[in-house]
Amino acid sequence: MSRLAHGISWKLLGGVFVLFLLSLLAPSLWKGWNSDWLLQGDWRLSHWETPKPLPSLRGRLPGRSEASEVLHAGPVARPRSRPARLQPADVAIDVKSEASSLEAYHVPSQLASTGPIVAERIDLDPSITETPNLPAPRAGIDDEASPTPETSEPQLTLPEDHPLPATREPATPQLPPATGGQWAYPVSLVDQLKLLAEAEPASADWVDQVVATVDQLSRVRTLDDPAAAQLISRLKELADSGRTLALTIDDEDRRSRILRAGYSIIRRVSIWEPAHVLAQRGETTQALPTPAEWKQTMADLYTLLGGSDQAATTWRDYLLLEKARSQFGYSGVPAEEQRRLARDILYRLQSPALSYRQAKFLDDELFERFASQLRLWANEPSQLAALLAAIEAYEHLEQAEQSIALADLYNQLRWSPDPAVEELAETVNAYYRNANVRVAISAALVNRMLPKSTAMQEPVRDMIQGAYVEGSSATHTQLQLVLLPDEHCWRLGLEARGSVTSSTASSKGPARFYQDGLSYYRARKMLMVDNRGVRMFSAEAQADAKSHMIDFETDFDGIPFLGGFARGLALQKYEEVSPAAKQEVESKIVGRASGQLDREVAVKLQEGQKNFQVKVLDPLRELKLDPTAVSMQTTTERLIARYRLAGREQVAAHTPRPQAPGDSLLSVQIHESAMNNAMENLGLQGRRVELRELYKEITARFSQGNALTPPDDLPEGVFVTFAEQDPVRIDCQDGRVRLTIRLKELSHGNKKWNDFLIRAYYAPDSDQLDANLVRDGVIELGGERLRFGDQVALRGIFSRVLSRNRKLELVNKQIAQSKELRDQQVTQFVIHDGWLGVALGPKLADRTTTLTPIPGAKNR
Repeated sequence: MSRLAHGISWKLLGGVFVLFLLSLLAPSLWKGWNSDWLLQGDWRLSHWETPKPLPSLRGRLPGRSEASEVLHAGPVARPRSRPARLQPADVAIDVKSEASSLEAYHVPSQLASTGPIVAERIDLDPSITETPNLPAPRAGIDDEASPTPETSEPQLTLPEDHPLPATREPATPQLPPATGGQWAYPVSLVDQLKLLAEAEPASADWVDQVVATVDQLSRVRTLDDPAAAQLISRLKELADSGRTLALTIDDEDRRSRILRAGYSIIRRVSIWEPAHVLAQRGETTQALPTPAEWKQTMADLYTLLGGSDQAATTWRDYLLLEKARSQFGYSGVPAEEQRRLARDILYRLQSPALSYRQAKFLDDELFERFASQLRLWANEPSQLAALLAAIEAYEHLEQAEQSIALADLYNQLRWSPDPAVEELAETVNAYYRNANVRVAISAALVNRMLPKSTAMQEPVRDMIQGAYVEGSSATHTQLQLVLLPDEHCWRLGLEARGSVTSSTASSKGPARFYQDGLSYYRARKMLMVDNRGVRMFSAEAQADAKSHMIDFETDFDGIPFLGGFARGLALQKYEEVSPAAKQEVESKIVGRASGQLDREVAVKLQEGQKNFQVKVLDPLRELKLDPTAVSMQTTTERLIARYRLAGREQVAAHTPRPQAPGDSLLSVQIHESAMNNAMENLGLQGRRVELRELYKEITARFSQGNALTPPDDLPEGVFVTFAEQDPVRIDCQDGRVRLTIRLKELSHGNKKWNDFLIRAYYAPDSDQLDANLVRDGVIELGGERLRFGDQVALRGIFSRVLSRNRKLELVNKQIAQSKELRDQQVTQFVIHDGWLGVALGPKLADRTTTLTPIPGAKNR
């Protein structure tokens, strides 16, 4: 039966679980797989049932115990009791890293359907309420007996070389025009509404009512004025009526304009309303911990973490206990410095980068008390008016300076000990730090790309019911992935179906039997993937073995009387043991098939996770983007993941994302904030560098240190000094991607130019099979000191730097040109409202790619 050990080929299986980000963030790493797949089977094994929806647990990260193996975590559920305290030596941690972004759960999201290109539910979609903050009681993997344990949890560490980001002091936000009151005037909202009224006359009356109400609110002098409540309520009613108005419009683009405007109202009133309530209630004051309380907490922490072993030492360093003991409670330490330290420690306590055992270690009354006291040290008066002004400044300008200011105010509110203030912070988080990357992968796509069926010939040598069996066999195996619906994680079923045909001879005593056999088996294994990693269940298998005896012989054949007697006795014995032999054969098939499935999946997953860590997560974390899963969902057809790429001092998406066509095999939407956050963290501000060297440096950061050779047409000897603010900016609007580069200086030979900007536009290529962006239109230059001759020289340089000949490939050629996708095409390539959306779907004779109309395209 050893043939089963080779019959299940799991080439590149780990790629299934990193496919969603590799397709977007590292497309060159996505390698073509073979196809040919089996039809779905039934999934009725005991613990494979779809779980009930999890309750919303504010501030809690519970755990699940039924999985048998954890690879850097698994899904979660409400615990029944607090787990026993672990000791520092039980859990490994690496203090080179800080905690990454907050963990998040979510409400169910809708499967993308064909049109409209933005969500109909402007009161909820696309913002998903998150559940961040400190860990509370969790059920660990050791709390209950797990079915058929495979291996213990591997010792995991936090990502390396990712120190705490240096705190940047946010500048005072550039406020919209003053109105004489504390309600910041929403300039960008009013501009959006006025443009809507011009483009869609049917909305003019509705727009007039919204603008009039906004004008009245902006003239209310204080946030706590009772008149504000009535105006906010009126705006909520108008948002609802805007949705009703949109439903009367047949054209998708026109309808989406109204829906987007309605969502712009909703995301503001969702913050204005609690801000008004908090302003009316007044600030609540909470005293700092008494010296005795704080000293007791620190003493208890040092009793637990005061050992000299490496584990205790690294935990003390990770939790910054020495700084906490020396800074909190001393009058000579500035309050702002104490608040910053308290927030840094709180951020580490609730990190989703912690493994389940590490999180379980922190799930203790002592650390909860520590966190509660830290919240008091982190607390400061809520700056509600400044928050509203920062939101409008960011909406109006969308620059790094405003992003830092808004994120800083969010972080001030986030750790408040006042639940109402914390709830307001989470509303800001949900609407202005929403997921800025979304990927949906269909089961059909994964099954197309997984390995083909395998066939193998090999000898057979085994013992069955005491008989020695030898001969040859041919094993055929097919693999399949099935999606099991789950609103909170990816839940996957992997199945190996196979058949074994054999021609064998079995010998026992003086008898020898010749058989032809045909056996069928099916091994199945469930996996769960969430924001903490992959959790595997033990494989289960079923088998049905059948054999047909074609002949037999004994040592006494040919001997009169004795030969006939021996043959009859041997045949009788054969028939007696046949049922037991069948059961033993099936048992061996089940054991070997399930065991091989367990081993191969574990190996490939570990390889896949390692590659994912090195090729995707590490570069993102080096850029301090804190990749965080906002939500993961499984439907019967798709794996859906929503990710946020934003550091602690950055915001993320705040506008409605495009919806992909319902028949998409793969769809990706990325918000401009993900790209701008990466640009901001490249460290280009004020830097002087030669262009070709910059090209090598940036490509090396995303290619594991292997810098690419600069293109031949990239000019040599061009030195640039980037501007201090927003040196590189990407905007996704009106069907094109706009690239803006701000330079303090450019020198080439003995020529030098100062203080100017370059703008280039990229639009979808006319060949939509590969989803490319190409430069569109002329390069624009801006600067007060640029003469005509300067503009000619600079355009000559940047026409080579931003060459039309270099396409930006959004879908990797290995994917677009793979034989498995020959019947697919790019069905959507939209760019609007800060989003870029691409989808692959069935190629039809009369099907064209959905594009965003580009204003004035006919005139260019």
